[in-house]
Amino acid sequence: MFFYWLSIETCYICFIKKTIFHTAQKPLSAQALRRQVMTLQLAANQRVAQLSHHIREEKKLATANRALTKENEVLAKDVLKAYTTNRKLQQKNEQQHTQIEELQEALRIARLPRNSSNSSRPPSTDLYKPARNTNNSLREKTGKKTGGQPGHSGSTLLFNGLTADRTIQHAADFCEACGNDLSKSDMVRQAIRQVIDIPSPSYVITNHITCKKVCSCGHGNHGSFPSHVKGPVSYGPGIEAIVVNLSNRQYLPYDRLSTLMGDLYGINISEGTIANILDRFEQKASVVYEHIRRQVFASPVVGSDETGSKVNGHTHWFHTYQNPEWTFIGYHASRGAEARDAFYPAGLPNSILVTDCLAMQLSTPAKKHQVCMPHLLRELNAMEQEYPRRQWPVQMKALIKDAQDLKNKEYTHRQVEQIERRFRKLLRVDQSRAPGKIAPFWKRMIKHADKVFTFLHHENVPPDNNGSERAIRNVKVKQKVSGQFKSEKGARQYAVGRSIIDTANKQGKNVHQVLVQIALLVPK
Repeated sequence: MFFYWLSIETCYICFIKKTIFHTAQKPLSAQALRRQVMTLQLAANQRVAQLSHHIREEKKLATANRALTKENEVLAKDVLKAYTTNRKLQQKNEQQHTQIEELQEALRIARLPRNSSNSSRPPSTDLYKPARNTNNSLREKTGKKTGGQPGHSGSTLLFNGLTADRTIQHAADFCEACGNDLSKSDMVRQAIRQVIDIPSPSYVITNHITCKKVCSCGHGNHGSFPSHVKGPVSYGPGIEAIVVNLSNRQYLPYDRLSTLMGDLYGINISEGTIANILDRFEQKASVVYEHIRRQVFASPVVGSDETGSKVNGHTHWFHTYQNPEWTFIGYHASRGAEARDAFYPAGLPNSILVTDCLAMQLSTPAKKHQVCMPHLLRELNAMEQEYPRRQWPVQMKALIKDAQDLKNKEYTHRQVEQIERRFRKLLRVDQSRAPGKIAPFWKRMIKHADKVFTFLHHENVPPDNNGSERAIRNVKVKQKVSGQFKSEKGARQYAVGRSIIDTANKQGKNVHQVLVQIALLVPK
């Protein structure tokens, strides 16, 4: 701007010079010339004043422009900051909206009733009896009425033809018509009814006396006490067997067991003595317990399961390995591979192992594996209820039910191939983005696809793990009655005793007699 006005001033001065030059060619008076010069000087001064004013104004405008520029930069930064903040708020709002939707979905799923038909919860935990649903129930209707079926051979209390222990005859002493005495009249039997009862039991005291015999050679020969007769006074194998039976099989706590022994047999036995009896029995039964473990190890098919239990306030675990004839129950503080290695360090290389989907079980070395079908069906029931629009769980559930139905009838290898082909086709349907537990279930099925239909290739392999669940359920009953095991020793004693009792039951043996025979053994 300054250079602009300077160029104008230069042009103006040149104009004045030219004017004076042209005017000088004409004759002018001195006075006129002075007036003209003064006019030109006045005009020049006005131009200079204007120029100075414009320069000052230009400086003011430049200063104002710089201030506005700085203010504009600040405003631009504020706008950028506001835009960034707004963008963050929009993203946060979108995240919160997504989170709200997820929470609403989780709340909807959480409000769905969990019971024994759609989860691993036992039926005893059902707060209400779930309504029967043929789509979700694992037990299908047979069309038969409840109770005994036509042609069923019922059983009732039959008359015992053996000689009665006691006979009581009931006859009239006086005639109902005339009142004559009938005490010496002959009796004719009319009807007979039999009552079977138990007399009040009582204990038997046996004195064991050692005697000395002197041979003709002069040597004195002394008799010896039986191996189970240790102290001056002790309880016999029958009492030991009853204590073990009442504690392990009938789930009686020490206090109630002591009271029952006093009321029923008249034996006042303390809780400390009960603990000692159970301790001695565990030592005597160690050989039988090890024999059961080895028999299970050699079995072609083994079912396994585990359940938690409180031991002195901490959650420890009972593991079972069983088959139709033998039941081994082991106690360990761990649920995982540490416990498995304690019972079967080499795994079960000769057995087909039937289990649920616990990682420890599926990683156990075995000839083959079979996962429990009802466990899978309960998971699929839950998915079907949580996401009713998803067809994949419905299709997988139908496939597993078809496989189970096939197991219950004569089938061919071609039918098994059709089942497995349908299974592989379902696994090819990508479920990695499916909601809830569908995606993890799909990935688990892909990983363990060879463990799903083993039961269709082996006649003696069941599709479920119900035998193991029955074998381990008694631990929960024991805990519900007693609350917890007070020591690890008590938990181990229960595992040993229960293994022997369940094995005797499976083999159709008299449990009490088996316990008596073990009580006669000498502990190691």
